[in-house]
Amino acid sequence: MLLLLKDVDGVPCLCSPAVGTLVALANNNEIISANDVVAEISILGVRHPLIAPAAVQHRIAFADDLNLSQGVAYQQVIASLATVAEGAESATEVASEDLSELCILSPQAGRFYHRPAADAEAFVSAGETISAGKTIGLLEVMKTFSPVKWNPAPGNPQTAVVGKYRIADGNDVEDAQPLLDLDVSS
Repeated sequence: MLLLLKDVDGVPCLCSPAVGTLVALANNNEIISANDVVAEISILGVRHPLIAPAAVQHRIAFADDLNLSQGVAYQQVIASLATVAEGAESATEVASEDLSELCILSPQAGRFYHRPAADAEAFVSAGETISAGKTIGLLEVMKTFSPVKWNPAPGNPQTAVVGKYRIADGNDVEDAQPLLDLDVSS
């Protein structure tokens, strides 16, 4: 679902396109661009990504009174936007120096597995070139296993070289926690 872009007292703001419950938020002060997922909203039990509209290249600041599991109204302000200075880091870069430029994030909390079975090979290995749609692991949530795939945002390269797993096989992960480093420079 595309977030609504409104001017509130001269400040560009992102507003909810529907009534629902917030279930995930991007990081505060993150630089976002058009088509980036900024948050997720649950509407009648179905999760929908909230996507930044076209022509957005801003640093995001979520409303102070905004919390996960909070109900939001139609056109309620979710975040304000600040202009990004020339030469600032791109939205795909991670601030910490020990992270790669691009990594795959967990779609939700659960237990992450590198391989389909204990005696099987990992889905991907370091140095392997993968394409969009490639399964990189399994996420177990309430005894249900779902594949975690690399789906690059529009405009990003459709192939990448696998770096290292950030999570040990069989460990618990949080929502939006980095799972696997990728390198798109080669």
